[in-house]
Amino acid sequence: MKYNYYKFSSNRSIEDAKKIFFQRLEDASYIFSKYKNDFETRDCPYCGSTSYRNIDYFHKMYGIDKCNVCGSSFINPIPNIDALSDYYENCLCNRQLSKVIKQRYDNNNFINDDRVQLVINLIDKNYKNENETKIIKILEVGCNNGAFLSKLRQALEFNYTNIKFKLYGIDIDSIAIKNSVDSKLNLFCGFAEEISNNYKDEYDIIIHFELIEHLINPKIFISSIHNMLVDSGKMVFTTPNILGLDNQALNYNNVRYLAHALFPPMHINAFSSQNISHFLISNNFAIEDLSTPGRFDIDMISECINHLDDDLFRDISLLDENTKALFQELIARLNISSHMQCVASKIL
Repeated sequence: MKYNYYKFSSNRSIEDAKKIFFQRLEDASYIFSKYKNDFETRDCPYCGSTSYRNIDYFHKMYGIDKCNVCGSSFINPIPNIDALSDYYENCLCNRQLSKVIKQRYDNNNFINDDRVQLVINLIDKNYKNENETKIIKILEVGCNNGAFLSKLRQALEFNYTNIKFKLYGIDIDSIAIKNSVDSKLNLFCGFAEEISNNYKDEYDIIIHFELIEHLINPKIFISSIHNMLVDSGKMVFTTPNILGLDNQALNYNNVRYLAHALFPPMHINAFSSQNISHFLISNNFAIEDLSTPGRFDIDMISECINHLDDDLFRDISLLDENTKALFQELIARLNISSHMQCVASKIL
């Protein structure tokens, strides 16, 4: 059987990826230089332990600690809220990335199609036979201008004529909310952590993509999601997998054209296929599905072959494309790709 080989350039051009990567390093240096004296030390963001040790530094700047209890790595100390606000509102790398994401939606990129299908599969499994009077409420946290929600809304209307849906989105970017791409969506500005008590037991499904790795306190965030879900409600999310192949081949101090699972000041928590299970269970979620369907690991290390330190990964990057495609499929099935997605249910 022949498998498809996915080029990283289907995500963004290599030239764009290089520009964003080096701009991210420049912006990370700017934030560190300006705010390092105000950085805040925290306990392990995954298990809450106060026992951890420094193991390395990100490009000789940000400290990387490892928990002595759960064994997870995380940025510590971390930028405070003023530093992060400066980073996300003013640094050029984020505007560059926004442009790439817009192009992805404009071009019907398969990444967005896969995310829509993930939600469709969830609805098929849990809600397809709902009473016609039931309204399924879906909230996206970090919705930006509603581009993904709009795509999802159209798919839901096409696939389900007997189910009613209401789609909501929240984002801290007030400008993005004002520029909503779809008048049928219900978008509002704010933090999930701040509004959760006002929307207790409100939503059937809450989704967030590539968000939880950015948060100062992911435990508070996940608690707010739990609070807003109905009993047995579903949470769907994606996050990098630090144990994934390309994250292992090209670590946080290598040149690589996608941000590593640890890449401050944005990626300050590194989740994995191991610690995500403990994190969710300890925060009252049951795991329904955990997979790493990423498709770029092999092409990522192939594009960065000159920056590989290990001959094993170099040899893999030199394989023919048919073999690489087979290898990438194996990585996904073994849950060792660097892109992770999860479906979890609220438990009391």
